[in-house]
Amino acid sequence: MKRLVAIGLLTIHFFNLGGYLLLHLYALAQSDKFMNELISRNLYNPNTLIEIKVKQNLPGITEWPDFKNVNGQIQLKEACYNYVKLKFTKDTLYVLCVPNYEKTKLVKSNIIYAKEVNDIPQDSKDNHSATKKGGADNNYSHTELQYQFLLFVNVRSLILTPANTHIITPLISVESQPPEQLG
Repeated sequence: MKRLVAIGLLTIHFFNLGGYLLLHLYALAQSDKFMNELISRNLYNPNTLIEIKVKQNLPGITEWPDFKNVNGQIQLKEACYNYVKLKFTKDTLYVLCVPNYEKTKLVKSNIIYAKEVNDIPQDSKDNHSATKKGGADNNYSHTELQYQFLLFVNVRSLILTPANTHIITPLISVESQPPEQLG
């Protein structure tokens, strides 16, 4: 009887150590697998697609006239989405997404908020109030890189000439004998 109680307590202890995390990761993987299967079979409602626009500067890209089928995942704030279609233009990236409600619920259930922990001091100020409220994509920083390659036209070609020291005999004559080898 003591052995069964010990095994039961050890099982509960090990589940608390890492079993919950493994169970949570397994549920997330099953949710992703299920959504990918639905998307691959086109079993989603096209009227419920959410369009996300991301501003960017890609002057060298050719614009896509229509959306291409792609699959992947994106998480914006606390909501999870599976993107279905993608379109590029020179200044904007358009992504059509299907909301993944099951994964959103699982991710929200695993987040520990600081206000629920008693020992952590909280700031009275809102951290997001200092940021400038500009638009929907203001939270993301997309830096623009501009490269300029120069073509050197007026560069003279390098001409290599061998160094000549004008030494007639490379040996220096010494009037005495060299020292003998010491032993």
